[in-house]
Amino acid sequence: MKPLVIQTENLPQVCSDWLAERCDLHICPADSLRFKELLPHAEGIVIRTYTTIDAEMLQQATKLTVVGRAGVGVDNIDLEACNEKGVTVVHTPDANSASVVEFVLSTVLATIRNIVPVTSGHTQEEWNSLRTSSMTEREFTETTIGIIGFGRIGSRLGSMATKMGFKVLFHDIRTIAESHGCSQASLEAVLIESDVISIHVDGRIENKHLCNHAMFENMKHTVVFVNASRGFIVDTHALAEFLMHNTAAKAILDVHDPEPIPRQYPLLQLPNATLYPHVACKTNTATENMGWVVKDLYAVLQGEQPVYKKV
Repeated sequence: MKPLVIQTENLPQVCSDWLAERCDLHICPADSLRFKELLPHAEGIVIRTYTTIDAEMLQQATKLTVVGRAGVGVDNIDLEACNEKGVTVVHTPDANSASVVEFVLSTVLATIRNIVPVTSGHTQEEWNSLRTSSMTEREFTETTIGIIGFGRIGSRLGSMATKMGFKVLFHDIRTIAESHGCSQASLEAVLIESDVISIHVDGRIENKHLCNHAMFENMKHTVVFVNASRGFIVDTHALAEFLMHNTAAKAILDVHDPEPIPRQYPLLQLPNATLYPHVACKTNTATENMGWVVKDLYAVLQGEQPVYKKV
């Protein structure tokens, strides 16, 4: 008899089809009546970003063996409760590293290289004005990128940035042996010296509002601040205040707390804040890589060891 598995959010069709061939797969959102009916019988659950696995849900899932998170972070899964219940958690820690780095680099380059396109015919005076307004303050070789968190994504970003000519400083709570041509420094040094700061820390609760008033006060008044890691890491009220008082600074945010962002979100309407709807991972390759968490989920159901088990 095939094990019953619930999929609560969209996966690439090829991944769902693969799982459906091997399991009794039911696709339904976690807030549906169907999910509640199936939960006591489910041996596996596949989720993405917007499904929460907590102790209350696990109380109802009496047959549950494994939770598969199609993504990197497991902030939406109560790992302690899963461990107490003997539920294995699998995820895809390196699935979207390349796509996130591409997002950070492409948005940073577009921001620091201020290029204004031609959209109509112009007089000589207007033409000259466009050229003047496209002036960039510094070239890549004159720009320092600071990376806070030097794990899979942070180190990949550092490696690519150094190859492009940037000077890269990074801060991590660990001593990093392989620095990819980057320089490890104190948090204070990274904040003070960097022209661009990109955040790539993990989702542990200690990192909530890591980027707060004190941190922003140590940054350059012209800094480009990027967060493509987790929304709750940034105190958005502190960032909004910093941007309002430092109009030459810019912020690029792909993740937010909460999501979707509400109408009263403090960074909305700020001209020096650019907000994206959690799209850094949105490439076909990254999405499919994340969807293949179903292979580890099925391995656990078969009594085999998964490749990526969250401890």
